[in-house]
Amino acid sequence: MDLSTEARPRERRRGERVLIRMSVRINGTGKDGKPVHDPAEAVVVNRNGALLRVPRPLKQGTTLEVIQGQEKQAQAFRVVWCSDRPREGRHDVGIELLEPCEELWGIRFPPPQPGGPAER
Repeated sequence: MDLSTEARPRERRRGERVLIRMSVRINGTGKDGKPVHDPAEAVVVNRNGALLRVPRPLKQGTTLEVIQGQEKQAQAFRVVWCSDRPREGRHDVGIELLEPCEELWGIRFPPPQPGGPAER
């Protein structure tokens, strides 16, 4: 495993992270180019995106719809990173929000601080 490529997305994190275990559904494009409609789990979230655990690798740079909650709220994200190898049968996927959202993941995040990580 090339640790330099695995660590790179973590260097660009913006904002406070919250550890969470939330079941979601995803609709997007697999690494093989085929449509994906799968259950997944959000494990780390922030105001800009999340780290998901998904059953198969997703194609980097594509749009991913994440559906959460009983209200089935859907948000559009961009796949920014996907692990090469599964861990415990799941791939780690980093996603970022396409449009700002005041309340995401059922959490109201504080506004970003001027000059803080979210401003970079």
